[in-house]
Amino acid sequence: MPEDETLTQEEIDSILKSMSSGEAPEEVLEEYQGEERRIKDYDFRRPMKFSREQLRTLQLIHESFARELSTYLSGRSRTFVDVKYASIDQITFSEFQKSLNSPTFIVIFSSEAFSGSAILQMGLDLGYVIIDRLLGGSGNTLEEIRPPTEIEMNILRKEAAVMLRMLSKSWSNIEEFDANLENLETNPQFVQVAPSNEMTILITLSVTIKNVQGFVNLCFPSSSLEPLNDKLTTRMWTTSYRHTEEFKENLRQTLLLSKLNLSAILGKAEIYLNDFLNMEVGDVIRLDSFYDEPIDLEIEERPIFKVNVGKSKGFYSVKIIEKNKELLERLLVEESMKKKTKKQDSSEKSETTEKTGDE
Repeated sequence: MPEDETLTQEEIDSILKSMSSGEAPEEVLEEYQGEERRIKDYDFRRPMKFSREQLRTLQLIHESFARELSTYLSGRSRTFVDVKYASIDQITFSEFQKSLNSPTFIVIFSSEAFSGSAILQMGLDLGYVIIDRLLGGSGNTLEEIRPPTEIEMNILRKEAAVMLRMLSKSWSNIEEFDANLENLETNPQFVQVAPSNEMTILITLSVTIKNVQGFVNLCFPSSSLEPLNDKLTTRMWTTSYRHTEEFKENLRQTLLLSKLNLSAILGKAEIYLNDFLNMEVGDVIRLDSFYDEPIDLEIEERPIFKVNVGKSKGFYSVKIIEKNKELLERLLVEESMKKKTKKQDSSEKSETTEKTGDE
């Protein structure tokens, strides 16, 4: 064993364990001498531009963005949307381009705080689900992904503009700026915001809408983040929420005044269309539940409570015996976001009307 070689704690523990089991320490040392040293390769053509602390700060920023995006999409699509931070990587811009399918939905945006442009990319499988929900559909995606039409692009443009505002809000702890939408593309090969060999930061968010799962990617060329390198530190990340009592009371009143549809589901059954067309008065349909079993009490078509059926003061009624707290919290959040979105839409309409009147 060379004189200048120092044993690691793991090697020391292994030697002590071997000695306690009766194995000679010289044999253990020979095993370590025969092992190859663990050497980490470093590619000078692909230098790592960001430190661990900077990557951690970027992760915190986009975890906040993921929460904001989840709440917004849940309200807009009228169903629960789960958005989670997935990963952060340093890759070249050409590798990012090659990883994207065509067609896809690409938003090129810029800001005064950045040096150059960055990219927000979303798979069209998610895009078509969002469009379908916004237009009153059930949220189905296309079997074969095609380029979006002009109307679909305009819908996605509006949603992308809101996403960029939320991204700016998530960055506000580091640097306050307004993200400006520059252009939309569907072919990754037509996008060139950085040289092909330039290192970029790729942040990936996992998005689940009903049964459809996809990804939203944010690509920042290293040169675009250079003005903010000194600020990308966890010391700058001092998130503080200062909600006044008035704000809390307004939120409480908003929730209390929300109207919800309740439905007690006695049971369900599946029958053929032919049997349904031939049904007559007096026919019996067998349900999938028994009379003495608890049934679901649905709020906005979600099974929030388990209840027993009975009578109260001469009326049919139900008695709550179990509550799904997680689904109930999601429902309240979505209802709150719906009201907030309606207020924002009404304020935007009033501003547009005022501007038209002034003109």
